[in-house]
Amino acid sequence: MWLLALAIGLVYASLLYLFSKKYSKGLTVLLFALRTIVVATVVMLFVNPYIKQRSYKIEKPIVILAQDNSESIVLSKDSVFYKEKYPQLIDSIANVLEKDYDVEKLLFGGSVILTDDFNSRHFDRPQGVEKSTAIERSRFLDKLEMTYSEQFTNISNVLNTIQRQYFKKNVGAVVLLSDGIVNQGVNPELIIENYNFPIYSVTFGDTVAYPSMIIKDVKYNKTVPANMLFPLRVTANATNYKGQDMNVIVKMDGNEVENVTIPVTSSRFSKTLDFNIDSGDEGTKQIDIIVGKSSKRIFVNVSDKKYRILCLARAPHPDIAAIKSALDDHFEFDVVYDNAGANNDLLVQYDLLILHDIATRSSIPTSSIIGSNFDTFNESQDIVSINRGAANTNLDVRGRFNNAFGLFTISSDIKNELKSYPPLALPHCEIAFNGRHDDALLMNVMDIETPNPLLAFANDNDGNKHAFFFGTGCWRWKLYEYFHHKNNDGFNEIISKTVKYLLTEKDKELTINHKESYLNTESISISAELRNPSRELINEPDLHITINNQYEYVFSKGENNYHLNIGMLPEGIYNYCAHTSFGSVDYKVNGTFTVESIGIEAQDLTANIERMRSLASQTGGKHHYITDIHHIIKDLEDDSRITSISREDTRYDDLINLKWLFFSILALITIEWLLRKIFGIY
Repeated sequence: MWLLALAIGLVYASLLYLFSKKYSKGLTVLLFALRTIVVATVVMLFVNPYIKQRSYKIEKPIVILAQDNSESIVLSKDSVFYKEKYPQLIDSIANVLEKDYDVEKLLFGGSVILTDDFNSRHFDRPQGVEKSTAIERSRFLDKLEMTYSEQFTNISNVLNTIQRQYFKKNVGAVVLLSDGIVNQGVNPELIIENYNFPIYSVTFGDTVAYPSMIIKDVKYNKTVPANMLFPLRVTANATNYKGQDMNVIVKMDGNEVENVTIPVTSSRFSKTLDFNIDSGDEGTKQIDIIVGKSSKRIFVNVSDKKYRILCLARAPHPDIAAIKSALDDHFEFDVVYDNAGANNDLLVQYDLLILHDIATRSSIPTSSIIGSNFDTFNESQDIVSINRGAANTNLDVRGRFNNAFGLFTISSDIKNELKSYPPLALPHCEIAFNGRHDDALLMNVMDIETPNPLLAFANDNDGNKHAFFFGTGCWRWKLYEYFHHKNNDGFNEIISKTVKYLLTEKDKELTINHKESYLNTESISISAELRNPSRELINEPDLHITINNQYEYVFSKGENNYHLNIGMLPEGIYNYCAHTSFGSVDYKVNGTFTVESIGIEAQDLTANIERMRSLASQTGGKHHYITDIHHIIKDLEDDSRITSISREDTRYDDLINLKWLFFSILALITIEWLLRKIFGIY
């Protein structure tokens, strides 16, 4: 193209000057050259080519200060130091490091808060975390403002977050400032083998193991049948109590129901005890477990109704086992494998039908897990139609929470982590609902957000509730959660709330939706629905709720439902009465929820030096105590791996966008004009 433009410029200049006798030979050559360059350049601008430009940037190494912000830091004997003097100490060290490094700061506990260059993004605990408060934070820091308010510590999460978010950046080192106590997520030693960055660890807290007895873990079912024995598993630890006795007491509603004495046989002793507790009559029961000076309070909902669920499946599938395990002892769960479907004589024996990749007519509330069996599915109901797409392939679909959904509440940590769950398998298809439906989860296909539902709810003409789950493979969600958090709380909540919503009586005009139990560090969110006699959702009247006959609130109105955020409440059992009037009809619903105290950070206050040393040594870093933290500056200077790098930046710009080119053309034209004006005739 340059040759063609140059040829056009030569031809144009030749016609203008080659046979001209007005100027001297030298001036003619100069004018000829000026006109050739100008015309050739203008021709090139019409084509608008790209020009390749390179620049080089020296990038200083990044040093990441990862500060433990959990409550255990200030529960040690040096709490005054960490609250008052330590913030100034770490800021002074950061100021020294900033002379040679780009210093990035973050706080972690259950969640992770990044600072400075990442002020356009925020990150969750995982992908995991915060079983305590909010899974994600949009607050960013110019300096480390330690509040020591996190109720969990998840070191593996913060290390994974750093590795993921600083991928391909010039990270020199990670300075991990923590007591090494982990009470959430996997042990960080398990993920550190191939870690990309050296870790320089600084151990906080009290390294002396004082005599103590603590409750390490309590496992139980939150809902149990009335007047039956239910299991309670307690794991208790004793440190430096060898030769003495450990007394474990279990109380229900203040009355002692179990009292066990165990001899402590080692200086670091752990014992798991299984109890069978009589649930008694229906209601919410307060259970206190006491070990030495340590105690933990839990709440169990005792119900005298046991729902029956039938799972009808085309063939055995791991989804079925995952769903069954998510439902507690409040449900009887039967599985039938039958391609022919189910008849009404069988269905009338059950309260809920779950269909897994199979279709049948149903006269009871139904949850359909939809795989590839589209044809018979469309024939079995008239709520939604599914047609095969143009491509005969399976899609990997992920879910995201629909913020407009209001039939029931989902915990904030689950909402934010949904996008990270493994994908479900669903054939390429087109989904069309034939009437009103509420979408709880929406589809992401290849990380592209789509308006298609992943989990939707609708009612049939008889008022029965139906749920539609588009895709198979939800068992992977259960495994994902256990791998990252050692529990299945999120998966269990999605399944159990879906089932409980479907089982809500269809003729119940006022329904109140909330969690059975809240933590004392999270806001209590409640939603509600009111239906008129025609089963239409309304929210014209004000909806009031009275809690413990003491506090009264008024719900705010959504598009067609009600919402209420009470804020945080102290530990305890809360009975409520929600009431409103519409026309001449009064509506009233009574219920109960509980608030539990976490206190997990106070269970173990002995700093884990071995873990902090191991994280440093396995990654080629060094370990320090808080007393010699200043030595870390020299260690970083002496680490030959921490160096600046030069990055080449190559970009392509439109030639027409170069301002200097415009002014150059203007200058050449001006020079040519002046020469012709002075030495000849223009």
